[in-house]
Amino acid sequence: MIYIFSSKSAAALGLSEKNTGMELLPMTPGRELSVLRACGREIQAQDQIYLDISGLSPAELKKSMAQLKKGAFFWGIIDPKGSSEDPALFFFEGAGDYIGPALVKKGFAKKRFTTALSQPRSGKTGGPVNKPDDVGSAKSKSPKLSTSKFEGWKSIRAGTEGAFFFLFVSLAGKANLRSALGEKAFSTVKIRFREILQQGLLDVDALLWMETEHNLLFLVPPRQANGKAAIEAALKMLLNSRLIVVEKLELSIPVELTFALHYGQTLFQAPGKTGGVISETVNYIFHLGAKKAEAGRLTVSGDVPEEAIPKGLKDLFIPVGAFQGIPIQHSRRFIYK
Repeated sequence: MIYIFSSKSAAALGLSEKNTGMELLPMTPGRELSVLRACGREIQAQDQIYLDISGLSPAELKKSMAQLKKGAFFWGIIDPKGSSEDPALFFFEGAGDYIGPALVKKGFAKKRFTTALSQPRSGKTGGPVNKPDDVGSAKSKSPKLSTSKFEGWKSIRAGTEGAFFFLFVSLAGKANLRSALGEKAFSTVKIRFREILQQGLLDVDALLWMETEHNLLFLVPPRQANGKAAIEAALKMLLNSRLIVVEKLELSIPVELTFALHYGQTLFQAPGKTGGVISETVNYIFHLGAKKAEAGRLTVSGDVPEEAIPKGLKDLFIPVGAFQGIPIQHSRRFIYK
């Protein structure tokens, strides 16, 4: 079943056929989305939930997103007015699809929703993907990395497609950090954490590309030396995580760092101008970091070329099956709870 939460009619959302297999549920003004109650039954893993964000205040959107992120189902966003300046950030939070104003205006059928759910992963820039885990998948073949020196981010023209490493970093505790710390302290911690990461990744030539409440995404140059440096830097920060949390972030509550590394293609845009960047690779790293990576570890996808993993560190990684059709491995824990 496809559930669409919206204050609009099917026609206003661009739906061009009867709601067979779909149910349009009204959004209650001033209240957050409650998918567990509004549908009249428990949501199943095979169901799809879509949220029309037009007319929602930032606070309402935040509460609705929190509800969606708790579920194991596929969910997506409908944005009829194009009100989001950076749609890619929805994927950072775990969304599997984004329907913008152009498609709403043009009109679309139910097939559009089922295609988003079943679209195979091709490794090229395209629509979002939410493919089930496939433990039996073979390691995909990645191209050899360049050994030349990186010429700098200014050498990459905006709008061009290229290969990059994608480094996802998350700071999270058992309780919601914003609620636990308060708004002012949370903002201070975010600034400090960003500075710590940028300092720790200085030798990597990493570019802070996207950022949400608890997560950051860095682009790393597609060079062998940069890939190795990214893995070494992530492991070093995990090893020093207690020192980072207690002394540098000045936190007294349990908080852990999570890292995930992937390699693939995407369109390049400068930070702050990534609103139109939606690709399978970007979608995958968001989902890998948010849904599969584990706190206190570095998770590396099978698309990361083997020569990017320093030879002396390969024994630190343990194969743990696959995620969305790509083999992954976790680093061993340095610090045990």
